[in-house]
Order: sequence, then C-alpha cells, then structure tokens
Amino acid sequence: MNESTVRIDARAAIPVAVLAVVVLAIMFVELCGKEDISDLVQEPSIADAPTPTLGPTFTPGPSPTPAPVVPTPSPTPLTGGSDRDVTRVQDLTAVQASLAEIFADQDRYPDTEGTIQTLCVFSEFDKGCALEDVMAAIPSDPLGEPSVNGYWYVSDGSSYTLYARREAERLPDCTDHPDFLSHVPSLICFSAP
Repeated sequence: MNESTVRIDARAAIPVAVLAVVVLAIMFVELCGKEDISDLVQEPSIADAPTPTLGPTFTPGPSPTPAPVVPTPSPTPLTGGSDRDVTRVQDLTAVQASLAEIFADQDRYPDTEGTIQTLCVFSEFDKGCALEDVMAAIPSDPLGEPSVNGYWYVSDGSSYTLYARREAERLPDCTDHPDFLSHVPSLICFSAP
C-alpha cells in the first residue's frame, strides 16, 4: 500500500489562518448585526478607571521680580588706581561726615574696642554698620570684594581711624600700617580727632 504524506509548509499556513479568522469575524458581524456586538464590547468609562495615587505636590516659590522697562545705566568704569583712589577718598569723606553725626548725637563713635574691623561687611559684628542709621548706603571699595579690598574701621569710642587700599602714588601713604592689614600693600587713612 502506498501511503502518501501531506506536508504543510508553515510559511503558507500562517497567512491562510489569519485570512480565515478575518473571514469568520466578518461573517459573525454580518449574521449577528452590529447592535448585538456593541453589547459584547464595552468601552471603558472614566468612572471605571482606577484612581491614581497622588504624590507630593510642587509649590512654586516667589516669582522673580520683572525686569525694569528701561535698563538702569551702569556707572562709568574707573580706568585706573588713581581714579579708584579718588573714589575712596570721596567715600571716606562721606563716612567721616556720618561719623560726625553719630558723635554729635551720642557723644561717642561706634566703639570697636580698638580692634580693626571691616566697615560693614559682617552686619552682626562690624560696629561700622551703625552708619546705616545716618547714611543712605554705606560705600564699598570700587574693586569689590569688601572683605579683601574694603574699607576698615577702628575706634575706642572717642577717636577713630578709617583705612582704605591705596593704589596710586598721587595720595600720601598712611604712616600707620596695622598688622591686621598687612595683606594690603599701601593704605589711605583718615583719623579724627
């Protein structure tokens, strides 16, 4: 007896099977009607969705201040040490006038007990910050970084000395150069009385 074997190629069977499923689905829809199928297929509703668990919320901080409409003009940069020294002399002269006001009101200057301090860099420690009561703004050195380039103040209550960096030889060097300011090569100083 001759047996014949039928071999099916899998590559040909897959498209035939897919086609058969599609044809059966179309026949099912046509025979049953679209209305009957809509009952079988339920669309999920929002009410059926699981409620998400909320995590921590973000609360934004303060909004930045809007920029001015017209930019504030920058001061003309000073070109050299001589110009910066002129600014320092003007600043220390204004500080002297304010210290005179304090002395007239309190009969003494802000007392550092003889220790040299920055004029008002460290507001909780510097006695020169008392000038905030009589000055619109306490000046700072034109080079910036007031703890390094700033103005310094020492007082025993009855007299004081103000120090500033000196860059040019146009003004006389201070005769007194305290060890505390040894990092500054040359100084301008104002004293009273």
